[in-house]
Formats: sequence, structure tokens, C-alpha cells
Amino acid sequence: MDKLKKANNQLCADAGSKYCPCHLAYSGDCIKCPITRGEKVCDCLWQGVCIYNELQHNKNVPVCERKETLCKINEVNELGNETFLIKINVPKSMLIDLCSPGAFVLIKSKDRSSDIFNTPISVMDVDFENSILEVVIKPRGIKTKNIINFEEVWVKGPYFNGIFGIKQIKSAYQKNTLVILNGLSQVNSINVVKRLLENKNNVVVFINNQATILDVIIEKLKELGVNIQSTDLNEDRDFLIDYIRRNNVEFVYSGGADLFNKYIMDIVDSVDPNIDLAISNSNLICCGEGICGACTIEVNGKRIKSCKAQIDSRAFLNSKNL
Repeated sequence: MDKLKKANNQLCADAGSKYCPCHLAYSGDCIKCPITRGEKVCDCLWQGVCIYNELQHNKNVPVCERKETLCKINEVNELGNETFLIKINVPKSMLIDLCSPGAFVLIKSKDRSSDIFNTPISVMDVDFENSILEVVIKPRGIKTKNIINFEEVWVKGPYFNGIFGIKQIKSAYQKNTLVILNGLSQVNSINVVKRLLENKNNVVVFINNQATILDVIIEKLKELGVNIQSTDLNEDRDFLIDYIRRNNVEFVYSGGADLFNKYIMDIVDSVDPNIDLAISNSNLICCGEGICGACTIEVNGKRIKSCKAQIDSRAFLNSKNL
């Protein structure tokens, strides 16, 4: 019962933002508010502005939707292995929100008009002074192959649910923290590390040297002044366990695919299952609004829209049967 209640008390990444209430609230499918879903008792535990109250006051007001903007590609650099760093000029109004941990955008090439070509891309970094959004793309299918062939690109955002455990990242304060990265999921680590440092945490980064390593990420992490350890995380499992224990690590962020994140979770839990854990959201994302249902998964008997709902990292990984 406790697990099911926890699943029902989901936190929506959009709750409290200007994009709330969204279309889901108007249709009776709000992720957070049980009253809008037709339930008689409110157990949302939400401490922000009441979503139901906002919905009642805004019934005659159009839903605030994210805008799609045609943006100039400022620079394209090949990083090797058919991977590209793209610097895009975006409006400052969008850029402000893109510095949040877990932020991502939907991008499609200039020649595509339909939203079915939108692809979710994690924010790597932002340059406020020059209004630049930095993303890394590895062109693969029809959605991404054409993006680098134009001087402009369609950008829609901001979206916020690229990480499970955003609350734990933002609330970590003056703690010993560990950021563990694997493959291309290392891209979204910059915003995570910046927020941890802002909150006066001690940050150490372990990066798996048996997977793709992006030099641009390493350079940015060095500029932030964090200690970086390059290691074989499979061979050095015992070393990682010992490090977490000896250094009294209280928060771990794992940036990788689900299987990697599960591997890190098991290591963390072998030391102390009460250590706060956040992970990259590598689940399927399509519309980003919780409307199409492509991202829906089942956790603790509850169907959850993983593009918008914040899910407990451990509950999410355990639901995957990895």
C-alpha cells in the first residue's frame, strides 16, 4: 500500500511552472492533482500553488504551450565517432530554463514541418552571454540525419524531465557527492555538477573509460574545478564501493543507460540503500507532454508518463527487470 501511495503521489516536472496547468489537467489526467482526476480526496502533498485552484481560475485561458522557434546554428564541430557538438542561437527567454538539471529540448531539421520529426536532445551547456545552447547529437535515424545539413534548426522547449531525482540534486547541500558517467549520457552532467557546486557540495566525477568519452565534457568539468577519475567501472567495482564508504558519500548521480544505472544502484545499495540516488532518464520520450503515451511505463502497479513524471530512481530501475 505504501508503494502504491508513493506511486500515486508523483511529482510532475512541470508542476508550478508557467506550463502548469497543462492539457493533461484540462482533460482530467493531471499527473499530480487527484482532484482534477475526479478523485474525492486530495493527497497530492504538493507544497506549491494549488494546481486545481489554478485550473479553475484559468478555464477560459488558453494553455501555455512551449513554442517552436527556428534558430540559427552558430557552429558544428565533429567530436569523432560520428558525434557532433552543435551550438545554436536560442532566445534568452528559453535559455534561462535550460540551465536546470535534466533540461532538454525537442529538435528537428529546418526542412521538417511536422512534429513527428521532433527528437529529444539533452542540454549539454548554455552560454548566456552569447545566447548559445550547446547540444551533442549522434545522427542515426530519419529524425536526426538532416539536422546538421542546414544553417537553421527548429527548437522547442524547455522540457525538464531528463533526469529522475531532480529534487535530490537541487536539495543536496554541503554533502559529499559522486557523479558517475558512462557513454553519451555524460552530456547532461554539466548542469548537474553546476547545481551541486552552487549548493556547496563536494563533487567528484567518475567516468567509465571503457565507453565513449567526450573531451568537451572533460574540459568543461575541469573548468568547473571538480576532481575527475577515469576508471574501468566494471573492473574497479570494489574500489568504487570502498570510495563511497570511506568518503561518506550521501548523494550519487548515475548518468548512463538503464543497465549501467542499475549496476551503479546495486553498488550504492551495497553500501547504504539510504544514499540519495538520481539517474539519467533514458526511457523513450516522444511528445514530451505526456499526451501521446509512448513514454508510459508501469511502476509499482501504476502506469506513469515518464516524460513528465518524476519517478523514484530505484523504483524505476527495479520496474525494468534488468
